[in-house]
Amino acid sequence: MGGDPRCRNRTVSATEVVVPVELAAQGVSGRWTERWTVDRCGVSVPYLVKFDRARDGDLDVSMQREDQGAAAIPGETLADPVLQRDTLAFLAQKDLTEAGPEARCRTRKIVKTAVLSPVEGAEVEDGRPIAGQWVERWTVDRCGAPVDYVVRFTTTRKGTTFVADPPQR
Repeated sequence: MGGDPRCRNRTVSATEVVVPVELAAQGVSGRWTERWTVDRCGVSVPYLVKFDRARDGDLDVSMQREDQGAAAIPGETLADPVLQRDTLAFLAQKDLTEAGPEARCRTRKIVKTAVLSPVEGAEVEDGRPIAGQWVERWTVDRCGAPVDYVVRFTTTRKGTTFVADPPQR
């Protein structure tokens, strides 16, 4: 959970469900997100913890510090800060898998984004997009080498989803 290495006292002081469980067809698998507040030697630090249970029961958990003042992703992305964070986390994990276990470095960052197809079918209600789709290219820095992913975003009343095409070889 990071922080000052001299601090050896870290406890979860509060939890909150941010995105409730979305059960899959068989009910065994599902996804949900929680916010955990960690007390690190008297300093409260919020984290988003994402859970993804597969049909076989395997549980994938990712944890990321929630930083409201984080810098925006570079480039032209149309994604809001929360969607940027989610897309970055997804692409970083996807790229680590693509690189394979023999990859020498494990650090990933987004170095550039570009809109490939502007929003189509856009609908806005109360200032919030409720429908539409668009396509962007996100460039990941993989140990000094740029790797391009095409990301397809779809917005509905329930939120925005996205998929990423495998990088071109």
